[in-house]
Amino acid sequence: LGCSEPEQPTINLYRAIHAGDLDQIKRHLFWETDINAPGVDGDYPLHVAARRGRVVIAGELLDHGADLRVRNGAGQTPLQVALIEGKTQLAEVLMRAGAGETPQDLLFMLARSGVSDRDSLELVVKAGADVDEPNQVGATALHVAVSSGYLLVVKRLIALGADVNAPDRDGRTPLAIATADGRRDIIALLEPFGARLEATAPPD
Repeated sequence: LGCSEPEQPTINLYRAIHAGDLDQIKRHLFWETDINAPGVDGDYPLHVAARRGRVVIAGELLDHGADLRVRNGAGQTPLQVALIEGKTQLAEVLMRAGAGETPQDLLFMLARSGVSDRDSLELVVKAGADVDEPNQVGATALHVAVSSGYLLVVKRLIALGADVNAPDRDGRTPLAIATADGRRDIIALLEPFGARLEATAPPD
């Protein structure tokens, strides 16, 4: 055996990623540990790196063939995990590597999940998501956040320029949805921005 050959790893790959132990991780990569196998919690190595914000480790995993699009036990991709956890530097690495998810889909994922991290929302908008583009059922991200009662997400989307009077497919404005749901906190947030109960024009 060559003298430059590293010793075999002495700790589990997932534990090494959690700990940020790059030496152990490089041993796993040299000895060809399967980096596309899930751990007991359903996370794959790249998910663990994303959750912990391990940028260098994620790069090593990607260089050795880690699957960008694999989904964990919760149905999330590594990119989704990074954004949910607010690890935007790592999210950018995954985007540049070709994660494949559209910024628009990621925006709706964040709104549905109640993720109010300013940097994550700003990143997907900067990447090309339109805060006022409706989804397949005619709702914008703001409608989704209001319907789910996510006050801070509503606040973040307004700060990103969301139209507070956009109608959904049924003609309901965000204020109309909040009023129907009795969400006084969201009503109080929307009204100073000129939110109205009725849209200025009927939906298409």
